[in-house]
Amino acid sequence: MTRMLNLMTMNNSISHSEIISGNVDFILSHFQEPMFPRKIMTKRLGHQKEVFSKQEALKYFESSDYKDCRINAYPSFTNYQGITRVAPSFVMIDLDLRDFGNSRDNLDRGQNKILKRINALTRGYSTVLWTGNGYHIYQPMEGFILEEEERFARLRELDGKDLTSKFIHFAEEYLTNKKEDPQHNPTVNSCLVRVPGTINSKCAQEVKIIQRWDGQKPPINYLLRYFRVWLINEKMQRKLIDSKRAQTQTANPTIIPWIEKLLQIPLDDHRKFVVWRIQSPYLINIRKYSVEEASNLIKNWLDKCNQLKSLDFNPNYMIKYNINSAKRNGYLPISLEKLRIENTYLYNMLAKSKVNNKLTYS
Repeated sequence: MTRMLNLMTMNNSISHSEIISGNVDFILSHFQEPMFPRKIMTKRLGHQKEVFSKQEALKYFESSDYKDCRINAYPSFTNYQGITRVAPSFVMIDLDLRDFGNSRDNLDRGQNKILKRINALTRGYSTVLWTGNGYHIYQPMEGFILEEEERFARLRELDGKDLTSKFIHFAEEYLTNKKEDPQHNPTVNSCLVRVPGTINSKCAQEVKIIQRWDGQKPPINYLLRYFRVWLINEKMQRKLIDSKRAQTQTANPTIIPWIEKLLQIPLDDHRKFVVWRIQSPYLINIRKYSVEEASNLIKNWLDKCNQLKSLDFNPNYMIKYNINSAKRNGYLPISLEKLRIENTYLYNMLAKSKVNNKLTYS
């Protein structure tokens, strides 16, 4: 029998598995139908796994000793003919203790201000979880498919990210007044919600319910005016970045075509190696992009890779670590010739993907 956690209630007749089952019901109540199929993640799995029922999810949670048990707030099938078929229906806010000077008092004050701001702007009364090293705030909302509205669809940039994911990002930033964890960037494919009563293995603490939502889903209309302004600003910033990039290319025409192509084609394996040995040193030390520009390009590529096959690592940490390493050490990307020797499997994979077109690029 799976090792039970040292979590007991006043009523000893209720088993821990029954408590977790009830908490899963509570979390699922925040989500929009259909409930399943939906992806989950645990410490033992190490990656997202699609499940087709609550019972199946509970089996995986138990087999992981109830460590790092999470459920995606959005269902598995969200895309059809290039259009996201799921409306923004859930906003997740991550407040990390370290971003408040590792002071619980500062964190609590920040959380209270954010909850008041959410209520003032959306009339929402959110669920709050203590995760062991911060708070998660969950606010269900009533939305509609933004891609079907021309005023929003025309503002969508071709960066591989749907408008629902953009809204999730915007809402977290706007409702916290930019006090959210800067490394937290959920999408419809990665909006993973922790289950109360399970363990956060990073700090070995139980996830606890601090406040339960009131069962009401305020409409996203309360935020749409601000979201549209956010999209317009994002579009203007992208144009500015593209302009600077064009100037950089003129001043420094050193371009490696096969790596440029690789940035456009998602892979289902060797993503860590690509970020480490190819993309980070190329973008930082060859193309001379800023850290922010390089991070955005790699993040967009990893988002596409994740849609092809779920990532088994934290993309934000991976990007930050390798970009800083490339900038600090100044090393250059691996050449095709060395790649053929060091990583034959990836070399052949790129050949099949037509990334290294006849392997003639330098």
